[in-house]
Amino acid sequence: TLSYKLGLAMIQNSKNTSGIISLPFTLLKIQNKHKKAQKLYQEQIKANPNLKLPPLQAYEDYHEALKAKEHLSYKLGEALIQAHKNILKGGYVKFLFELKRIKNTHCKKEANIQKDKL
Repeated sequence: TLSYKLGLAMIQNSKNTSGIISLPFTLLKIQNKHKKAQKLYQEQIKANPNLKLPPLQAYEDYHEALKAKEHLSYKLGEALIQAHKNILKGGYVKFLFELKRIKNTHCKKEANIQKDKL
């Protein structure tokens, strides 16, 4: 999903200065590529309705897909998308606070998982 792709790019590019500087361009490139893929998919469905994918709930590994929503990359990407949707309402300012909350929550979960393994 777009959320996962954006979040993964944010994590990967946050490891060095040049990655942070190029991050907005990388995110924009991912968004544009995703939009093109979605547009192509819609055109293909219009031409041949048999190509339409079934709803997520129909897949056997649906519960695994729900687990992906708990990944840090998915949550970061989802927060970024929400910030962009609310750009006129201070979305990116709220996003900075949301980043801190997501990071803290993720670190606590990781600590609990490590604690349980011991």
